[in-house]
Amino acid sequence: MNAVQEEIGLRGAEMIARRIKPNVAIITDVTHDTTTPMINKMIEGDCSCGKGPSLAYGPAVHNKLLNLVVEVAEKSAIPLQFRTVSRSTGTDTDSFAYANDGCPSVLISIPLRYMHTTVEMLHKNDIESTIRLMYDTLLELTPDTNLNYL
Repeated sequence: MNAVQEEIGLRGAEMIARRIKPNVAIITDVTHDTTTPMINKMIEGDCSCGKGPSLAYGPAVHNKLLNLVVEVAEKSAIPLQFRTVSRSTGTDTDSFAYANDGCPSVLISIPLRYMHTTVEMLHKNDIESTIRLMYDTLLELTPDTNLNYL
């Protein structure tokens, strides 16, 4: 799925989450490459282009699903970076995580230099690793995958 209006209130993801009521949501977005000038590593964490996708820890991220993605990355030899988010991720993850009765959601971000400018830059390997991580995770998920906390 592809959602619209993420920058103005996560409207598209909210509608999709309520309409299709997914069992699992794997959200991709970008995150700051913190080697970019004027990006504060103390706030954003340490994340760089070319070092793999970044997984987020936070209230909207389902821990068991996150652990599954980490295990898949280890099996597939996909390098990962990690960051924490506060109350919200600021991404479509929030809409899926809190919709309906809640949906196990995970956020996989691609490090991006110069976000929201005309010269944004990604590393090709990070894009390919993100796609592979999503694909391998989907292969790992089955109807028997237990994401319940209890």
